[in-house]
Amino acid sequence: MARLSTYAIDGTPVSSDKLIGTDSAGTVTKNYPLGDVADWLKSSGATGILGQNNYTFQIALDPNEGRKLGAFSFENYGGDGTAFSAVTTLKFSAYSSAGQNVAEYINTTVGGRVILGQLDDLNSFGVYVLTSFIQNQAEPAFYDANLVFVKGNGVLRGNSSYGFATYSDVSSSGGINSLKIGNSNEEGLTDELKSVYDGADKETKLRLSTNKTEVSTSLLVRAPNQPLMRLIADSVNNPTTGDDMGVLRFSRNFEDPLALDLARAIFNDFSNRVIADGGTVEGSEECVATELELIVAGEYLINMAEVRAEYTGSLNSTKSDMVFYVNNGGIPVEKVRITKDGDVEVKDPSAGVILHSQNNTPFRIVVGNTGAIEAIPPTSAAPIITSLPVISGLVSVPETITATAGDVTSLPAFVNAFQWQVSDTGINGWVNIAGATTTSLALTSVYGDKYVRIVQTTTNILGSATANSLSTVAVQPWPQITALKLRLDTFENEAFVDASLTALNNITI
Repeated sequence: MARLSTYAIDGTPVSSDKLIGTDSAGTVTKNYPLGDVADWLKSSGATGILGQNNYTFQIALDPNEGRKLGAFSFENYGGDGTAFSAVTTLKFSAYSSAGQNVAEYINTTVGGRVILGQLDDLNSFGVYVLTSFIQNQAEPAFYDANLVFVKGNGVLRGNSSYGFATYSDVSSSGGINSLKIGNSNEEGLTDELKSVYDGADKETKLRLSTNKTEVSTSLLVRAPNQPLMRLIADSVNNPTTGDDMGVLRFSRNFEDPLALDLARAIFNDFSNRVIADGGTVEGSEECVATELELIVAGEYLINMAEVRAEYTGSLNSTKSDMVFYVNNGGIPVEKVRITKDGDVEVKDPSAGVILHSQNNTPFRIVVGNTGAIEAIPPTSAAPIITSLPVISGLVSVPETITATAGDVTSLPAFVNAFQWQVSDTGINGWVNIAGATTTSLALTSVYGDKYVRIVQTTTNILGSATANSLSTVAVQPWPQITALKLRLDTFENEAFVDASLTALNNITI
């Protein structure tokens, strides 16, 4: 038997070789250097030291089946020498170098951190947040990954082997979701303002000490007296009037516990009707409930309240109004504004400032259009006229008719105003009678054969309401005037007669 040192050297081991002995290419016994065996183990699939998904960084324009097995690249298949820190997108094969379909595994990494490391140089790697991972439409055997660099070292080398795996830096910070204050895992808050690091030892924008907090160098002061918190909105544009300088929103998510039961009930009712009519229904109520879950029982968002600082000044001025909004899930509605001059403005005219009396009775302080101020119960509202005004009396010249106001619902004090109107038809063309603003109207000859009504307007400090009475019948003129008109027949100056003889009370016909 020959010495091992006399065997030919085989520097390219493959999975079908024997460790010592004949390789897969023939019957020649060969030596396999341990370094070459280790390199093969690193890139052969399941034994990769960075993970179980191994790829070759391919830079040649070779879109063939060989490329589709265990390769990753840039869109143009180039990029040799690109720093890991500059990588934002990569095209990954759905198969590892061992031919294993890893699509299901890789898709589970979306939203988490991954590491891409060169297998023969452990100092050449990149750690990223994998934000999305979707199938490439032009090459279905490849996935397009969008990456956000976290940390790393070195550059990508063409045709080198790389391991791809999920990443967790447990050794340095106790887990990916942990925070570390300062440079020591054992040290907590001290008087010194220190940086806060995430699970990958990446410095965040937050700095903490026992009495100070900073976010992006903006100081949030915690002090025994005169504490101050500042939230600064940075913008490259100058503000304009009405610009929001920032919004503080208070909201909540909730679920309707009966929504899914309602969906199931509707589905069952529909199914029963279809089957009764001889039809068939595909699917089940649980299938429908699952599809509808996010819609009917899922995520309703109600923005309960918003506080905004709205810019109202001009350049070189920092003046702003503080505005309070509320809504029911739609567009926020302004309710209260504290102006830059210190005035408090209540935007809803039916609302106002509520004060409690000494016995804890609430009163709403409102102001009317005339400037009058009144304290009213919080449940007060604008008046409502619930019945029409009524006219009584003989509708004939020279009688006097009287109106009675319609009923009114009004919690604050109210007043009624009246206006008599006249019309030739009793249907339209109503005209106000000058000076007729009381509840009575004397019928003179000018109203003969015309129609009258009264308009009631009820007003309280919150608003007003209007109601019209029914029209009267045609006003009966004086019999003397009517007879005289008949005798004169076609007298050309009937209007003069009508106006001049109204005082002739003793005409005998």
